[in-house]
Amino acid sequence: MNILITESPSENGYIESLINAYARAGHTVICDVNNFYFSGYVPDILHIHWPERLYKWCSLQSIDTVDIHRKIEERLLWYKNNGTKIIHTIHNLSPHEHENSFEEDIYRLVIEHADILVHHCAKSINYVIAKYSNASEKTNIVCLHGDYLIHYKDISQPIARQQHKIPPKKIVILNFGQQRPYKNEGFIGQVFTNLNWPTKYLLIAGPFANPRKNFASRLYFKVRNKTRTTLKHPQRQYIYQSIPTADLPSIFCSSDIVFLGQTHGLNSGLLAMAATYSKPVVCPNIGCFSESLLGWHHKTYEAGNVTDATRALHKICIQVEEIRKIAQSLDNTDWLEKHSWDKHAENILRKITPTSR
Repeated sequence: MNILITESPSENGYIESLINAYARAGHTVICDVNNFYFSGYVPDILHIHWPERLYKWCSLQSIDTVDIHRKIEERLLWYKNNGTKIIHTIHNLSPHEHENSFEEDIYRLVIEHADILVHHCAKSINYVIAKYSNASEKTNIVCLHGDYLIHYKDISQPIARQQHKIPPKKIVILNFGQQRPYKNEGFIGQVFTNLNWPTKYLLIAGPFANPRKNFASRLYFKVRNKTRTTLKHPQRQYIYQSIPTADLPSIFCSSDIVFLGQTHGLNSGLLAMAATYSKPVVCPNIGCFSESLLGWHHKTYEAGNVTDATRALHKICIQVEEIRKIAQSLDNTDWLEKHSWDKHAENILRKITPTSR
């Protein structure tokens, strides 16, 4: 079959991993949102991921919102009228940092025209139907978030820590990714401060997104972040910059624990990244987080609860110390097998009946 994906390979290996899985199954994959709009190519499958790509993260963003909505609907109908099956993978319940209601209308529009909705956990189906009632009329399937072996490279922890100037005997707690307000960097700092562990070390790695637009706020965070990244601290390190894909292995191999601080959300690729690198996880019990880590070493906590998060983090620290005593890494073989991209693609493809032309 021929498959059109409205994304292109990027620093996030999710799309490239899915493309490779489709290709290994014998199918042809074409990418890019421009092909969605401007190509006359009729695929067997149109696979949409983040709807923002159709109106916000592409060249159509300057068009009036009413015209964007109409244009997207016209193209979706064009594909359906030509026999294309439309698949939509649900990554989020709502658009990223949306500013007006029309953006949720686009989410609703994509769901309305989709034939199959792909979820990363069973809970996601209920969440989506509760928010978008027409989702109940669709074929809803669960395809677990795949691994990040595409970026994987095994680097010994001592070498990785030398690269990032991290003391060798610390238990390194990593929070990774763009530091947007919903990632709750302040909450992470509170929990870390409360954690009673003598060798604790916090590593925050990812570009900082200023939560406010006024000049005074921007100046404050500019000075604060410059101070944090410049001055050496015995228990903390802040890397407020984009992390190139080539540096992912050293960041994750230098860490012992991956810690997430969100109060809301549906999915996080960071969970799959942590499991791929055999790192135990501490995360809030929200969305698909816990279900995505079934069979993997993790502790959950009540979202926003500093005391509960501190408790969970302390328990994982104990586990890390026990692993160090026996000088062995955690075995993620079963998790990788369960979350393989080939299984992910297979679950989707077996729901499709090819349309002859």
